[in-house]
Amino acid sequence: MLIENTKYATDEIVSFKTVNGDEVCGRLVSANDNRYEINKPCLVVTSQEGIGLIQAMFGLDPDKENLFIRDQHVISMCRTHEKMSEHYITVVNTQG
Repeated sequence: MLIENTKYATDEIVSFKTVNGDEVCGRLVSANDNRYEINKPCLVVTSQEGIGLIQAMFGLDPDKENLFIRDQHVISMCRTHEKMSEHYITVVNTQG
């Protein structure tokens, strides 16, 4: 499922559905060696206020390192829709 020859481009905000049911949203850095490299990954969560985003790994310093997701752990992938992308950009720009 590598995306070397698909419609997804680096620096796009993409969403992954993982085998454990999580939805991960982040900026695509690269896809190679059966893995995806994601910058500032966030988990999509629901609350009484609606859909929100939280940092995918609290031990990860997103300003210093990217997250790698192995291809075998991805069920599906899509380009994140515009409103969610805007929310993602707002959240990652205010974190820290």
